[in-house]
Amino acid sequence: MARTKKTPFAPWESTKSDGIEQRYIRYGNSQLLHEAVLNLSHSAFRVYTYMRLESGGRIEFEFPRTKFIKIVSRDGFQRAVKELVEAGFIDVTEQNANLRKANKYRFSSRWKDVK
Repeated sequence: MARTKKTPFAPWESTKSDGIEQRYIRYGNSQLLHEAVLNLSHSAFRVYTYMRLESGGRIEFEFPRTKFIKIVSRDGFQRAVKELVEAGFIDVTEQNANLRKANKYRFSSRWKDVK
């Protein structure tokens, strides 16, 4: 059965007058305080957060240039993706740069085991 009542965000958590957001993400305390997350650079954590938002809760997703260019430069994005892959947060499933299409990514839980 679909959930019909939406719980509004508190006034300091949203710019919406009614507090109802169409899209949002959650972070668990155990993930936010995990050493792997704490060791991410600020730009990598920011890119990861926006990837989670853009994915809409799906494990596989695209993250086109039109989305990431709003938050980080192209070089900064590439460095952040490399860091996120090495840290075990995402995997690049399709490299589509030569096709002029968005790359495809997949979230990973390898970060739990990376030291």
